[in-house]
Amino acid sequence: MNRTDTLPDIVAGPLLRRISTTRLVLWLVATRPLNMALVLRPGHADSQSIGLAHHQQCIPIGQRAFIYLIDCELESALPCDERIEYDLQVETQQGEWRSLPEWAPWLCYDGAAYPAFVIASRHHRLMHGSCRKPHHDSADGLVRADSWLAEQQSAPTEWPAWLLMTGDQVYADDVAGPMLRAVHALIERLGLVDEWLEGATVDDSQALYRSPDSYYRRAELLPDVTSNAALRERFFGGVKKPVFTSANAHNHLMTLAEMLAMYCLVWSPVPWQVIAPKAPALDEKDAELYRQEQAVIDAFAEGLPQCARLMAHLPSLMIFDDNPNVAAWNQESECSNVWIYDAAKNAANVA
Repeated sequence: MNRTDTLPDIVAGPLLRRISTTRLVLWLVATRPLNMALVLRPGHADSQSIGLAHHQQCIPIGQRAFIYLIDCELESALPCDERIEYDLQVETQQGEWRSLPEWAPWLCYDGAAYPAFVIASRHHRLMHGSCRKPHHDSADGLVRADSWLAEQQSAPTEWPAWLLMTGDQVYADDVAGPMLRAVHALIERLGLVDEWLEGATVDDSQALYRSPDSYYRRAELLPDVTSNAALRERFFGGVKKPVFTSANAHNHLMTLAEMLAMYCLVWSPVPWQVIAPKAPALDEKDAELYRQEQAVIDAFAEGLPQCARLMAHLPSLMIFDDNPNVAAWNQESECSNVWIYDAAKNAANVA
């Protein structure tokens, strides 16, 4: 079940992070140490092939999980305002090379041989997204943004210079039961890191995942802190807040592995293809909530190929937490709004 050769080489990414005429930065998660090469194909210039052995950082995060940050300084400058195709080639364990369209065909737009990016000569247009909550019952703004970008493939000067994600990338304090179940299935599948939980009522991460209180009752697993009563009264009006400072913390993510798995599950369709989570044992009330949430999560996962394609074409800048002013934009539709800001046309909502 957990043999490495039954897993795809890459489970998330590549995501474009920073692009310029002389530097490219990409991010991905692999299931084993990889030998990779990057091939760049500018429209009106010779292609460049770059071995990545000396242009990458690799961080093991589990038995079958490795985060790669690829950072390439380019010898030949790339052109601005042109569509530049790229191919991230991966050497298989059998010594053969596979091109990106082979191992991730969903990252290519219709009629395109490879994914691409555009280096903007000026930042006249930005795409902006805020909070991302998979179980919010609304359309995913990144899917809509991908559809918009699909219409601009022959107009590279119309592409946004950046995708700015200035809200929560994941809601660690508000997680649906089916999403948490998928998180745990992916942790097991990839053998993600375990850890001790100091001060909790469970000793370590594995005990947390096995606990009957792990779903919809996580607040019961952590000690109630009574020494901060005055602070609690001031900020929460005396509402009892056991360690977590959220009213929706029933499935609050607690371990590093849960955070890592959650990120993979909201940015890529591949993790959903290698797990088959089943509902945990729940009482009648929680079981009904789980069923309702499952339908929303299933719809969310269906859109992930498009989300991954968008982030393989636009460089993205992200923060880990919310700016309250930005969050206010999305209170009605927390997984749907994406904005394009045009210096000449002001802002237009595309979702």
